[in-house]
Amino acid sequence: MTEPVEEGAPAQTAGNGAVAAEAFDAQRRSRDVVWSQGAALAPLFFFGMSVPANVVLAGAPAPIGDAVTTWMVLGAFSFVVFFALAALSFVGAARLRSAHGPLGRWLVSIAAAAAVLVHAGVVFSVVESVAVPATRNPDSWAPKLNANAATVVVLPYIAAAAANVFVLIRLWRRHRAPRDAGAIGPGTDPRASTHR
Repeated sequence: MTEPVEEGAPAQTAGNGAVAAEAFDAQRRSRDVVWSQGAALAPLFFFGMSVPANVVLAGAPAPIGDAVTTWMVLGAFSFVVFFALAALSFVGAARLRSAHGPLGRWLVSIAAAAAVLVHAGVVFSVVESVAVPATRNPDSWAPKLNANAATVVVLPYIAAAAANVFVLIRLWRRHRAPRDAGAIGPGTDPRASTHR
């Protein structure tokens, strides 16, 4: 004796797949927002931490004391730029959460790409001031760095640039849920059938 087949089963399967795909897409967008906001706020947070650190470590040995002072000076002069980029990134992140996803992706991408360029510019200027001392401004507020101190100074900027590159990769790689919701069966992981 065969069991009766419910006519609504295929529709229900497709509905479950669509719900699973939507849930996965919402989680992915939420992680994109967290990463973009974290990368945007990192330079401002770092500057905020460098101010009290400079007070505490003002008399520290040359590599550490000079590095902290340089972080504070660089952060003070780049604060307006990073604040504007963070604001643009937050507007884009708000759009990513809403129905205006493509606009949000573009706004966050512009902010992240600009941040990468600013971080790269800071790294280049620090390295140049050590490698070619004649290019250093004699009236600069930052201390004169040796190779060890310069290495310590540029590490956070390289890490911040890498974080923004990761944000760009996250936003633009193709791993959306498949358009055919019926391709995802109940109990399956929608990530297993996404386009990479």
